[in-house]
Amino acid sequence: MNIRLVRWIDIWVGIPLTYLFYAVKKALGVFPLSPRRGEEAAYSRILLIKFWGIGNIAMMLPAALSLRSRYPQAKLDFLTLKRNKPVALASGCFDNVYGISSVGFIAFISSTLRKLFMLRRNAYDLVIDFEQFARFSAIFSALIARGQTIGFNTKGQHRQVLFGRAVPYDNAIHIVRSFCSLTEEAGAAPQRSMPRGHYLVSSAADIESVKRLIGAVAGSGRKMVVLHVGTSDNFTLRRWPLEYFAELADRIIEAFGATVVFSGMREESFLVKEAVLLMRNRSLAIDLSGKLNFKTFLALLSLADLTICADTAPVHLASCLNRPVVGLYGPNTPFLYGPWGEKGIFFYKSFSCSPCITNFNAKINRCRHPQGQGACMRALSVDEVFKGVSDYYLKPQARFSESVRKAA
Repeated sequence: MNIRLVRWIDIWVGIPLTYLFYAVKKALGVFPLSPRRGEEAAYSRILLIKFWGIGNIAMMLPAALSLRSRYPQAKLDFLTLKRNKPVALASGCFDNVYGISSVGFIAFISSTLRKLFMLRRNAYDLVIDFEQFARFSAIFSALIARGQTIGFNTKGQHRQVLFGRAVPYDNAIHIVRSFCSLTEEAGAAPQRSMPRGHYLVSSAADIESVKRLIGAVAGSGRKMVVLHVGTSDNFTLRRWPLEYFAELADRIIEAFGATVVFSGMREESFLVKEAVLLMRNRSLAIDLSGKLNFKTFLALLSLADLTICADTAPVHLASCLNRPVVGLYGPNTPFLYGPWGEKGIFFYKSFSCSPCITNFNAKINRCRHPQGQGACMRALSVDEVFKGVSDYYLKPQARFSESVRKAA
């Protein structure tokens, strides 16, 4: 589906519907009122909702696991889009993972209605909506829940009226922490610091499958660096220039003898091919774009000595695996969406117009920088990124080098 059209409908249709449902709730008592605090211990059937973004779903896993820990006997289910189900399944956190089709508008409506009636019969006594600005998910939560509902009160988004408990969205803390604030409202243990650990698991079979794809590299002893050049299509100006990726790949190969693997979805293969063609050492690069499913891509990240990408899902998948990752940021802020594992760093110029896509504008915007489209990403030079990845990861005495960590 066209993401801009979906968000346009969510604003211009979603806001009136939100207040309509709110009026029904108040006038007829169709929706349950907020229960008293102290009733959390009764939760036995819990549904978490996050439709958009594989990276966002990865970032909510620490919150989901904290809720699982607080209510170990409860049935914990998850609802997302069908295309995003693999990341939730890979966490092993949920009893059931449900998906709504997003392949077309008619299929979306049909699938939504079927899931609505099915999940309503499950009689959830707690529904938590992890969307930051969507009205659709707030309406869905209100229609499904037989008990408490919790979600974000995001300024200007007109969605908080449908929740029994609305948690103020804090734009000054990382999204991982924001998501934890929702489960803390439901009684989960407070997170005093950034959650870190292993939240996703790759199977031995998937790891072996990736090793076969990369061939002799797997046992060569050379470092393997994954470059993910694409981003989702909802704001392509987040991409770092392809010629920058090509030059960075060449420098990594020439300075450290590392193996460079390019990754990407099938629809991003043309980006990878263009980047490889720009390389001096193109014969030494491995192109896996379009050749991996979610599980084998996760296995690739778990094998990689370093992953480098712009503001997109692999940043958060690598963080979930607690693997080394470098994030490149411009239109979005790394202080909310940056790497959050123990071995992550980011590059960001913090232009006066950055960030230009936020949870207050539904991440819809146009670049108005006087130096042209994508100026903030072009400002991240190959020199500084190469120096950073060398000093932090690739040199023998680099901060996150395995040899240094073992010696410590």
